Amino acid sequence: YKQQLNGINPNTYIWYSNKKLLEGSSGIQVLSRNDKSEGQNRIVQFIWTRPEIKTLGQDFNYYYEINMIPENEDVVYTFIMKTDRENMEDAFTAFQDILSSFTPADYGFKTAAKEKVLDDIEVLMEGNKIKLQIPGDKTLWGIFSAHTPGYYLDGLRNAEANLGHRFELVMTYTSFASPFPEKDVSEMYADGRVMMLTLHPWEEGNLNDIMIPGIVSGDYDEYIKSWAAGIKKLGEPVFFRFANEMNGDWDPWCAWFYGKDHDLFIEAWKRIHRIFKEEGADNACFVWNPHDRSFPDFKWNNPHLYYPGDEYVDWVGLTGYNNGTSYDWDRWRDFGPIYSGIYDEYSALYPDKPLIITEFASNEVGGDKAAWIKDAFEKLAEDFPRIKIAVWFNQVDGRWQYPIYSSPEARAAFINGLKHQRFNFKAIQK
Repeated sequence: YKQQLNGINPNTYIWYSNKKLLEGSSGIQVLSRNDKSEGQNRIVQFIWTRPEIKTLGQDFNYYYEINMIPENEDVVYTFIMKTDRENMEDAFTAFQDILSSFTPADYGFKTAAKEKVLDDIEVLMEGNKIKLQIPGDKTLWGIFSAHTPGYYLDGLRNAEANLGHRFELVMTYTSFASPFPEKDVSEMYADGRVMMLTLHPWEEGNLNDIMIPGIVSGDYDEYIKSWAAGIKKLGEPVFFRFANEMNGDWDPWCAWFYGKDHDLFIEAWKRIHRIFKEEGADNACFVWNPHDRSFPDFKWNNPHLYYPGDEYVDWVGLTGYNNGTSYDWDRWRDFGPIYSGIYDEYSALYPDKPLIITEFASNEVGGDKAAWIKDAFEKLAEDFPRIKIAVWFNQVDGRWQYPIYSSPEARAAFINGLKHQRFNFKAIQK
């Protein structure tokens, strides 16, 4: 990885990148740490191991990282390799030999010529009683609404009464500490709606619950099977979103917590996907969903390093919030700058996948929320045709005033936006 520092101290980059290693997160043991000078470069090395995962067959659980810091350059070159215990010494020696011949070079990227990406994607998902259909020239609005577990439909109807709009797609969250939310889910589908079920691998709020290696090991197979059984029993289309925002260090499924090894995230995803298929939960639609901003924003935490492969992903999710200025460290961001870049990037990388904004919202503090909402509706109608679903996060989150009706002006802008022909349609037939 070529990490431009942009004024960040290289010590800060190296320290934060390896903070969880040094803390022994997820059973990691640092075997060696070295800081030395070689010619015109400063070299910072780490060697570590983690508990072996038997289900992988040949598990490469020994790691060697070299950070090369050239003099008078605002850059760090980070090299990471992994191997198994048996081949550790030979592999590390070969790694050092390769690096001894490394010469930095300027390079650039340009977008390769590709066939035109289809904009007018039509969505058709059918279950036993419900059919979800989104024509090519339409985008469906969904919602996550504040509610008491077990009474989601009641809370949703209150929100809908406030807006005068029925949301046909509803999103929710569950952690590994809770069972499959059968009551809420069955009531929503009985009411003629489709759900996006978000499953977070932790006990809510506990950053020490680093479950990704355990999922790979098979420790949670029975729990995952219970989810597959619940979804299969439903017999209707279900959007299944596992471990979203994996490129954020606020989530213990970020690779930062388990040795920066994205392969473990991918193996966990594949195991869940395989269990669902084996259990017959073919009505589950897998949604892969990074955050639009990586934290830490380092090359080794690029969201696409977490992509498990086309055969394991049905939809690609986008998430970017306008947090406003409720906190000193954040800023007001308009809808276009949040989504234009990732829309083009994800459309190019995943041209066969429909896009969904899985959750987003705007704060009231720091700008004109009503104008933000108006702009979002206009851009979704005109500039982002591959986004087939957009889900509003309709809940206060800390200081962030996200609800649609946080002000009369915001509420009016949202209601008016829903009248556009792109959004004014019925997607579900029973």
